[in-house]
Amino acid sequence: MLSFLRRKQKPQTEEEMLAQAFEQVGSKQKHRAGRKRRRFLWRKYADPRILIVLAVIGLVLVINGVIAENSEFYATVAELTGAGTVTLARGEAQQPLELEQRIEDGGEVKTGPNCWVSLDFPDGSVITLAPASEFVVELVEYNRGGMWRGRSFTLNAGHMWARVSEKFGEDSRCRVHTPSSVAAVRGTRFYMFYDPNRSETSVCCNDGAVRVDGFRGRGTTVAGGGSTSVGYGGPPGGIAGMDNATRQSFGMSAMNRAVEPDPWLKRVSMKITSVLDLPLSILGIGKSSWAVGAADFARRNAAMEAMRRIHTSIEGYPTYPDFVDPFTLKELDFSEEDALQVLKNFDGRCLVSYERSGQGFVMYARARDKARTPFKLTAYGVEPASEEEVPAF
Repeated sequence: MLSFLRRKQKPQTEEEMLAQAFEQVGSKQKHRAGRKRRRFLWRKYADPRILIVLAVIGLVLVINGVIAENSEFYATVAELTGAGTVTLARGEAQQPLELEQRIEDGGEVKTGPNCWVSLDFPDGSVITLAPASEFVVELVEYNRGGMWRGRSFTLNAGHMWARVSEKFGEDSRCRVHTPSSVAAVRGTRFYMFYDPNRSETSVCCNDGAVRVDGFRGRGTTVAGGGSTSVGYGGPPGGIAGMDNATRQSFGMSAMNRAVEPDPWLKRVSMKITSVLDLPLSILGIGKSSWAVGAADFARRNAAMEAMRRIHTSIEGYPTYPDFVDPFTLKELDFSEEDALQVLKNFDGRCLVSYERSGQGFVMYARARDKARTPFKLTAYGVEPASEEEVPAF
């Protein structure tokens, strides 16, 4: 029989009775000593004052992390010569350009005939605009859960130089759109020029690499020292060498400024808020939360609904368009406001790609969740897409 089912035998002699009594007393004393020791340790390490101090430190770290995250949602005017105009956010009034202005999503910069301006970002990235340029900050965001950055810009006219900092992040993405192309970059210095009269974009890469796509056909990768051009509705041209004048232009101070490492407090704070992403997002705390209740599942649902809206629109045409501007949906006759309401639900505030194929089409977009979940739209509707299906960034 099992030992715990056996009955304990009664002591037979006085010696046995005495030994059993001592054993019981010793067991009780040991149990009491253990409880006393645990109470002492709890009082020592869980003193209310210590708990309050730890709670305050934790709260300070979370607040510091949220403040650091919020700073990622702006471009700051860091250098300025000459006169230009700016709208600081979508829908705001135009005003003169000034140092230290912070530009949010939808903000637009227009430089005058003698105006040069540099825009700085918290990770050390820089964008410089030459005179007679028109530039839109489409999207500047930071994903708390994934700890990655997403930036999208539109160059509607003029010249732009950019340096994407090494602190930008391996999983971060930066896109620069023109009315004839999209350039995707990571950790590099590059130059773009858009000529609105010819609807043509020129792209030069000083170091690193730039992925350049037209609205139709295969894209191309421009490595350091190379250049290419793209016309509206066509694929990129062949790769050529960068001319000396453009190469020398990368010597400007803004393109070569030292990038300081982040202080430890910022790194620790942002790591803590990343761990707390779900509760912070549900509560709508900080710009990274997007909105109250905007957890990842809500962002994926929003992306799917936006794809369905595109499907409803595109199926209303007798034929599918040959190409679609991924930032404006102009070829689908979306108004600027309607396009914004759809595209704001996608990573990068744009489609990944659109391709006409035979009698149908295929379109890809990613949700603005931590994983950038991909979706595919065809004539049959919206469905999840695999990473292997989606065109490479």
